[in-house]
Amino acid sequence: MLDYTQFDQVFGSLNPFPFDKSWSQKIESHRRKFDGALFFDRVLGALNLGQAAKSYPPKNENALRQLHQQVCDASNVAMHHKLSILYYLLLDLDERRVEQQEQQQQQQQQRRPSHIDSLAEDFAARAAVPQKYSIFMKGLWLMDAGAFESALEYLTHPSLVPDFADDIIVALARHASSSKNGPTLPLAYYHAVQPILRTSQAQEALFDALAQSSISEALAFARARPEFVHQQLFRRLVLGALDPARPHHDHGDELASLLLDGDEERWLVETLSSGPEAKRLRGAKDTLLMRRIARGEVGSAGEKGKGDWAVVLEGFRAGSGGRA
Repeated sequence: MLDYTQFDQVFGSLNPFPFDKSWSQKIESHRRKFDGALFFDRVLGALNLGQAAKSYPPKNENALRQLHQQVCDASNVAMHHKLSILYYLLLDLDERRVEQQEQQQQQQQQRRPSHIDSLAEDFAARAAVPQKYSIFMKGLWLMDAGAFESALEYLTHPSLVPDFADDIIVALARHASSSKNGPTLPLAYYHAVQPILRTSQAQEALFDALAQSSISEALAFARARPEFVHQQLFRRLVLGALDPARPHHDHGDELASLLLDGDEERWLVETLSSGPEAKRLRGAKDTLLMRRIARGEVGSAGEKGKGDWAVVLEGFRAGSGGRA
């Protein structure tokens, strides 16, 4: 069985050192993208190995040896966690070997790539890394690399406990959602894993993704929260549905036809009529008008004087994106 404390047994020959300046710059770029902390950094921090994170990415072989030694010497870290960290580093090494091979083939004008055995998977087998840990670390490694769709294939594995779920939701909502695909990935992760989100940042990120997909589903999510959070999320739902700066701003008609309880009805009116954001929401008055009609308050709407039904029709057009 492999002795993970022996650097050469883990990493083999590193001459020349594979991690060059451009690779380090790429890692640092990814780190900045995630607000200064890769998922690898978060793992090290959770294991009280924050000092080791300062050695990543390693600039030379001595730095990598130091990182390896810091991991192996950590007396308060379980062996399977140490093995998981080394597995992550070997995934980096695998990627660099593939990149270097592709560069050589381009220079030699070779068309067919030759197969490269995975050092990470070989290490996992020889060091008996528990499968659920290698699956999880591969998912986090893919997250750090920005390969979000591939990452979910690992992070939604049924054997995993949803660690770092808040961070994963926020990262997917911020970086994996696009105008083309919408909030598909954060919602896919949430529905597959069903994590308990503990931070307001993660709850709001998920809520915005839900609202972009379905107003009614977002409302159900808000109703399952405590009253104070329920009110905050409901206001966020209303503002997001009408704010043209957000991707899901065309849900005014759906918002106007929701079945709301008394508190929600009051929150809706307050948000759209007297809230600080009401003036900048172009469809606020139209949505309130449609809401009154949906509640059967046609008489009130009809008391506006001449041209009242033209105003009503215009309200429907504005709230439904011109479809009325």
